[in-house]
Amino acid sequence: MIGEAYVSIFKYYNSDARKMSFKNRPVLVVGKSDDKDYVILPISRVTNKHYLDPKYDVEITKEDFPLMNLKENSYIRAHKQSVVHESELVERIVDFKSEYNSTYNEAIKKMKKFQDRIIENAL
Repeated sequence: MIGEAYVSIFKYYNSDARKMSFKNRPVLVVGKSDDKDYVILPISRVTNKHYLDPKYDVEITKEDFPLMNLKENSYIRAHKQSVVHESELVERIVDFKSEYNSTYNEAIKKMKKFQDRIIENAL
């Protein structure tokens, strides 16, 4: 699963309803945290470009990433990693690491840069 893009059931705060909600969203699996849980990076369209982070967001376009079946141009959010149970990875999209290796490596490098900054600031 590591290196693959999946559709995942993703928990988020619905500010309109003022409660936690769920939606399906594409994610990139980047690690395994234990027997049944995986570390993922969300893939979002980010409608308000003010919220993009040029240090950590990696753009993926519909044209350049056709196997992702994106409805709109989106971003791998390398600074928004989460852990999901394997049952929340509901549909495999593509082996992202194999099909789009340079972009996969770019996302991993940005994730590492973000994690290094967190650890540095924590010490």
